[in-house]
Amino acid sequence: MRTDPARLEMMRSYFNAIAAGMGHVIERTSFTTFVKESADFATALATPEGEFFVYPKTVGVTIFLGLSLKRVIEESGPFEPGDIILTNDPYTTDGLATHLPDIHVVKPIFLEGEIISYAWCFVHCSDVGGLVPASISPTATDIHQEGLRIPPARIYKKGRENRDILKVLRANSRVPDLNEGDIHAMVAAVNTAENRLTEMVGKFGKEAVQQGMDDLLEQAAMRAGRVISRIPEGSYSFSDYLDDDMVSDVPIRLAVTANVSGGEITLDFSDCDPQVKTAFNLVTNGSKHSFLYQGLINYIISEDPYIPINGGLTRPIQVIAPKGTLVHPEYPAAVGIRHSITMRLYNAVLGALAKALPKAVPAAGAGQSAIVVLSVPDESTGSRKMSVVEPMGGGGGGQHDMDGADGIDHASGFLKNTPIESLEQHIDIHVRRYELIKNTAGAGFHRGGHAIGLEFEAAAPESIVTARGMERMRFHPWGLAGGTAGALGRVRLYPDQPQEKTMSKIDVLKLNKGDVISIHSPGGGGWGNPFRREAESILGEVEAGLLSPEAAYHQYGVAVKENGAGSFIIDLEETAEIRKKKAGEHRKQWDFGIAREEYERCWTEEASSTLARLLRQLPAHQRSHVKHLVHRYFSKEHNGPISKSEVAAAVEKLAGKNNTGMVR
Repeated sequence: MRTDPARLEMMRSYFNAIAAGMGHVIERTSFTTFVKESADFATALATPEGEFFVYPKTVGVTIFLGLSLKRVIEESGPFEPGDIILTNDPYTTDGLATHLPDIHVVKPIFLEGEIISYAWCFVHCSDVGGLVPASISPTATDIHQEGLRIPPARIYKKGRENRDILKVLRANSRVPDLNEGDIHAMVAAVNTAENRLTEMVGKFGKEAVQQGMDDLLEQAAMRAGRVISRIPEGSYSFSDYLDDDMVSDVPIRLAVTANVSGGEITLDFSDCDPQVKTAFNLVTNGSKHSFLYQGLINYIISEDPYIPINGGLTRPIQVIAPKGTLVHPEYPAAVGIRHSITMRLYNAVLGALAKALPKAVPAAGAGQSAIVVLSVPDESTGSRKMSVVEPMGGGGGGQHDMDGADGIDHASGFLKNTPIESLEQHIDIHVRRYELIKNTAGAGFHRGGHAIGLEFEAAAPESIVTARGMERMRFHPWGLAGGTAGALGRVRLYPDQPQEKTMSKIDVLKLNKGDVISIHSPGGGGWGNPFRREAESILGEVEAGLLSPEAAYHQYGVAVKENGAGSFIIDLEETAEIRKKKAGEHRKQWDFGIAREEYERCWTEEASSTLARLLRQLPAHQRSHVKHLVHRYFSKEHNGPISKSEVAAAVEKLAGKNNTGMVR
């Protein structure tokens, strides 16, 4: 580094203020509740090569940190002063845009005829066309069903607005005024960044500012390498599952092997399942992509809280993501539910890391951020109104030194909830309950976080609910180091009524006026032996209504007795007796829950990895179908562990010998 450390820290503060200021502009001028309330947006500044050198961690979501503008620059350059680029297309941006509702805006910042930086931001626009209101349907089968695709294109040229692009956007949205308002907020943000960066150059000088960018990236890379060097060298593997692909009951497997050596880490995703025919795919073009390793990024930041937050901290990280897998799908795979993949990879990467550093990693959190959207008729226009009801997170995983956070999982990217008052002002809805749910936190020395319950009534006829990203309805968030798994999520229609109906995940749900739906998110897994948790903490949770006396007894060995109206005490003698009996019991390092344990009795790690590798030898359009056939075959023919040779024989038989050329 060439910049004096004290001066570099001052410049870092300036850069952060500019990037965060962009975010504040979006917060204050955007139109949709999901942006101005839930904060599904991000801002950053990039080098002339497209690498983010500053990324604020206090404004908006954090999961785009390690992405690059390089492909957008290549696709849309050369630039002139006043140009602003807009895009939402994953396939022509190498996954910068991760699904179509995420609209990205990029502005080159010129000084003396030279580009010194790019201002970047994105917002999640409420609707860009597609099959359903809010665009994203889990059962979409290719990206063209998910809405309008816009490769990198100029929305401003030499400072003049290109209304043609906006006309196309308006014509392909169910809420054109809201979308256009959010786009103008982004334009205001990048213009503000240009003004502020120009002022900063006037203070420090052009060469000093450019050198400061490079030095911050170098510093982040060096410090990240130090953190990684403290991980014991070796190879660590882990896998986790999405419940299904919404068209069958076959789970989606995400697997990673972390190879640590010499201050660098390579994450190998070769054993991930093949791309699926529905919307559970993540475009990366096989390159480094922060959605693949957000858990590792968060680990680095946790270990070094003062590290510069920029793309440099991803430099010691390499990835292997074979083409045709979930994490490198071939066009035109649908990608709308890509964040479900991201959140499960968060669990998988941290699960691998836990094998090297058992105390450094939390138990699994809820592993979902289900975006519940309501659409209702707009009588004044004849069209429809829509709004995000809530981003339904769940409990965070317990850690070695603290309980899991209630109602929010680290993997959610720090989305905020929508205040009920704001929601009911914007759309026809009556929220009946929004609360933490009793007995949903995984038990542990440090418990998991409690799940969220949302219950609302449709206040208009012909209401439509979508809820992308529902997960952990089948496979529990795992407990760690003796802790137990968190509770599953669930959905009920007409709750607590004679006609109550339990549902699986929501794709498109039509409601009449007065219909009520109840959604519970999953709870976080617990960390450590729950029978060593302080009894007074258990009593406090019973008194708060978050734990029943029965659960306190069975999960923690604490006998809580009612002592008058609404008050409780601990029976110390009975508690001591129970805990003495439990003290010597063996506790599992991992508690995956009964559903995963039953599934893996047949589909062991070896069997699943063998199947994934054999499927990659098939044409892309066959892989998911053959996987389903193989699972169906073994569900009828097998009760015990499936061997590698049995998997190979089944694939060859079901795919057809003439089409495969497989080697067992």
